[in-house]
Amino acid sequence: MMINELKMTETKTISWTELEMLVNDLKKKHTNKGLTDLETKILKGIFDDKTYRDLAKEIRQEEQSIKNAAYDLFKILSEQTDEKIGKSNLITALARYRDNSQTFDHNNKPQTQQSDKVFELVIEVDIDDLTPEKIDKINNLIQKIARDNTIKPIMKLKGSIRLFLEGSEDGLQRLADLHQSGELQALLNELKSDDIPEIIVKKAEFTTDAKVIEKAELIKAIREGTIDKTTLRFVDLSGAILIGAILIGAILRGAILIGAILIGAILIGAILRGAYLREADLSGADLRRADLRRANLSGANLSGANLIGAFLSGADLRRANLRRANLRRANLRRANLSWANLRRAILIEADLSEANLSGAKVENAIFIDATGITPEQKQDLIRRGAIFGDTSNDRSKALV
Repeated sequence: MMINELKMTETKTISWTELEMLVNDLKKKHTNKGLTDLETKILKGIFDDKTYRDLAKEIRQEEQSIKNAAYDLFKILSEQTDEKIGKSNLITALARYRDNSQTFDHNNKPQTQQSDKVFELVIEVDIDDLTPEKIDKINNLIQKIARDNTIKPIMKLKGSIRLFLEGSEDGLQRLADLHQSGELQALLNELKSDDIPEIIVKKAEFTTDAKVIEKAELIKAIREGTIDKTTLRFVDLSGAILIGAILIGAILRGAILIGAILIGAILIGAILRGAYLREADLSGADLRRADLRRANLSGANLSGANLIGAFLSGADLRRANLRRANLRRANLRRANLSWANLRRAILIEADLSEANLSGAKVENAIFIDATGITPEQKQDLIRRGAIFGDTSNDRSKALV
């Protein structure tokens, strides 16, 4: 759906739905009453750049009565925004107010206190791979609609797309109210970018599920660094969004982190033995000397991760993305790397004894001084593009 907009000034444009909602909210604050039908028609006429005369003919009203109603509305809006508002600057003034009110209100009052509640948003959107980038785009839409840039996802779970959000009391309540009135779905679809298909909102409400609330509190405590990191054995953190989390030396043995987003997380020396990290996103994470023995990392994204000296013996890395990962001196004994992406990975001095590399993509992966590889395996890897840095990489000999 294209957003109808006026091309005026450098202020970010505002959609018709946003404008109507914002003016309705401002009038309600002042009079406890929303927009009348006439006021809505006046607002739409101004948005469509119509003159009062054209609008009078269109809605069959006296031009002066339209001007009087517009004057009264402008007076309310001027008082609420602390800016003189008239027909000529209505759009830009309110777009500016909207942008400013996302971080502070116009009376310099502090933003409302963060809610201790957890908000559940269930949406259907035809995206096969809901990447962190797309989650971020959807969250930006939600922040914009709620006029609260503190809203952020705590975790995502499958089954449609279940996002659990934290934010201010007012921002989250606004989302609930908009869903109740049927406006939330319309706003999301009006404001979304073209690379996101139609969004269907199935649920938007504060959750009362005690287990979800407890899990959300745990995730927030990890984010804020207020938790004892030695108490995380076997915890359920599936779908947790822990981008950049600092978990140095954390004991996460047997923890459930399926589908968790740990991009750029610092997990140096962390104990993740036997943890379930299937389809987790650990791209760019620092896992130096981490204990990942017998961990399930099938389908996980470890691209660009630092795994120097990591213990990965017996780990399940089937179809994992290890592109450009640094596995120098990593222990990969009996690890299952079948169909993993190891392109440009560094495996210098890694121990690959009894490791399964069948189907793995190894173009330009560096295996210099790697141990546990049989001569037959070495020649096979060279044929597939691996680099060993000795005379064995003479392809003319390897292909004889």
